[in-house]
Amino acid sequence: MSQKIIEQRYGDWIPGDLERVKAIVKMTEPGGKILDIGCGTGFIGEQLIKKGCKVYGVDYSLEAVKKAKQKGIIAVAGDITKKAVFQGIKFDGIILGEIIEHIIDTDAFLQDLKKKLKSGGYVIITTPNLATLGRRLLLLFGKNPHIEYYYRADSAGHVKYFVRDTLFDLLKYNGFKIEKFTSDIVNFNGSGSVKSSVLAGLWPGIGRTLIVKAVKNAV
Repeated sequence: MSQKIIEQRYGDWIPGDLERVKAIVKMTEPGGKILDIGCGTGFIGEQLIKKGCKVYGVDYSLEAVKKAKQKGIIAVAGDITKKAVFQGIKFDGIILGEIIEHIIDTDAFLQDLKKKLKSGGYVIITTPNLATLGRRLLLLFGKNPHIEYYYRADSAGHVKYFVRDTLFDLLKYNGFKIEKFTSDIVNFNGSGSVKSSVLAGLWPGIGRTLIVKAVKNAV
């Protein structure tokens, strides 16, 4: 993906629905040293600073990183899977907001993140849920449940899709213990104009986004 496309798509990124952000902020413990991977313009990091956290960030977009820095985030531009960033720093928590679905070698990626975490440190992962209520209904009627099957300029670039159990299994296999699990909203139509955050809390397995907090196992 070219830098121009990255800037157009993510340079001014702000979440259209705040329920996911609220869940991330709520799960993040106050006062810690936090790494936000895919920090964007610092929308989440800005909320965490208010909780007394010292926030570091990394993002593809140069323009987004500039804006994140203006909000008090220690941010750098780059691809964390290809470039070593913030070496020698141990974090209390790492946030992966809509990132894991873009990673090809998720095992190697999570093992690298473990090295960046303090003892007892945690990751907060959000990723689109393959088993949403809407996707289940589409599949029932033989329709594509919004899975990308070819590349085009506006593709999201997802290479992995998760349901609750597969995400849990991935984290457990790589030495993490599941601590919290929730979702943001349950959509009742394609546009997302009819939705419920209450149902997402009651039945997160059918919600739009899987939101998981997992703690690094003691060695």
